[in-house]
Amino acid sequence: MATLWLRSRRSCPSPGGWPAQPVPAPSAQRPAPSAQRPGIGSASLGARRVWGKARRGTVGTGAALAALSLAACGSGSGPTGPEELVAPSSTTTAAAPSTTRPTTTAAPTTAPPSTPVPTTVPPVTTTTEPPLGPGASGPVVADLQSRLAALGYSIGAADGGYGGRTSSAVMAFQKVEGLSADGVPGPETLARLSAPQGSVPSGGGLRIEIDLARQVLFVVSGAGTTIFNTSTGNNEPFEWPDGTPGLAYTPTGEFAVYHRVEGVDDGALGAMYRPLYFHTDWAVHGSGYVPAYPASHGCARVSNADQDWIWENVPNGTPVVVY
Repeated sequence: MATLWLRSRRSCPSPGGWPAQPVPAPSAQRPAPSAQRPGIGSASLGARRVWGKARRGTVGTGAALAALSLAACGSGSGPTGPEELVAPSSTTTAAAPSTTRPTTTAAPTTAPPSTPVPTTVPPVTTTTEPPLGPGASGPVVADLQSRLAALGYSIGAADGGYGGRTSSAVMAFQKVEGLSADGVPGPETLARLSAPQGSVPSGGGLRIEIDLARQVLFVVSGAGTTIFNTSTGNNEPFEWPDGTPGLAYTPTGEFAVYHRVEGVDDGALGAMYRPLYFHTDWAVHGSGYVPAYPASHGCARVSNADQDWIWENVPNGTPVVVY
């Protein structure tokens, strides 16, 4: 039997003979893997079975040659090699290109560095107004002065300066209200300014009233009542310059201003500023020391600034009531 397998592996028959056909250049793309074993395609396997029958005499030689030729062609597809024919598998399909975009993993976010919180908190600096009292000044003091003046206390001009006259007015207010009198408006004093409860004389003609229990002097007139801080006799014994014993008291009753001295009057027991005498040697006069308590030999002391106001507004003959 003639050997034909090498020719059949290199070319396919065509009309007119067996011309040589060039072997195609190897593809740069690798073939898809076959599900069958390499080298045993369906056409090759069938050709081998026909050739086996030809050798046994069950089929003719022509049929065997045709089967070998078809196996060599591989039905026109699939690669050929010098050693074996590999038929493409009918069960293998190329993977379809994916239309899903690949998931992009976001880069890790790095938070900006934070400024460390200091462990030591700096002290808080607060600005507070100075407490109300002698030496203070400003709108708060002016407001206090205006409120005292509206209630009738001798304050002079509401100039915003906390001087002796303002201190004297605050002390008079505290006395009228039955509060501790120190001339400094604390919380209780300020609260009482909004709702005063102390009694104040009013009505009738011009007169001076001296309240020994509260140590307050009132000048009552048709225009209203003006209130002053005062200090009267302390009811203690003393001696006159000639050695005569005396008692520092302020007489009670109804009197009248009968004599006045302009300026300073040097009396036997000390100097008196612009005194208004209402009974023998007793007078209402100005002094540089007017405490909250009784401290005089018997006269009614007021501040020099208050005495200026009284001097100008109380003529001789004005009744003086002491109780």
